[in-house]
Amino acid sequence: MSRKLLTFAGVVTVALGLAYVAWPVGHIPPYDANLVRLAESELQGYCSGEAFWKSAGEGSASLAGQCRKRLAGRRSNAPSLMAVPGAFCAAIVKGGWTGTRADCLGIMSDNQYWPTYDGSISNQWNRARPYPQPLISTGAGPQSNGARTGNRNGNERQNNPTHEVPIYP
Repeated sequence: MSRKLLTFAGVVTVALGLAYVAWPVGHIPPYDANLVRLAESELQGYCSGEAFWKSAGEGSASLAGQCRKRLAGRRSNAPSLMAVPGAFCAAIVKGGWTGTRADCLGIMSDNQYWPTYDGSISNQWNRARPYPQPLISTGAGPQSNGARTGNRNGNERQNNPTHEVPIYP
């Protein structure tokens, strides 16, 4: 009897383990390299810009949260990374920044800034969490090949006085 109970408990445990592993994961919001949550919708981008402007660039989770509650039905909260920078810049301009929305988008793209969920901006990226550059690329600004040490022009080992290449007959 105890052997049957033990077998049944083992089968149930394995079945529950498989069900847990197979269960679909819900939506996972984007994060930067420091695991700071990033804005991912038009609503979050706009409220991040509003909180950023009102807090003089420091960011404020409470201001961003109040904005998200206030504008919940008027702006889309569906994940759309392409809508974030434009909404962020629209809020900055509406808040009183003297530049244009296009200027703001250029600054965001050139400096690899991204609005955070709590109303600040981030420029912390790594290989696991890269900057979403193709999404807001303006076509202007420096182009990078993605190397962490910068662009290279050809083979730099040739004609290097500190590295002599032996010549074999």
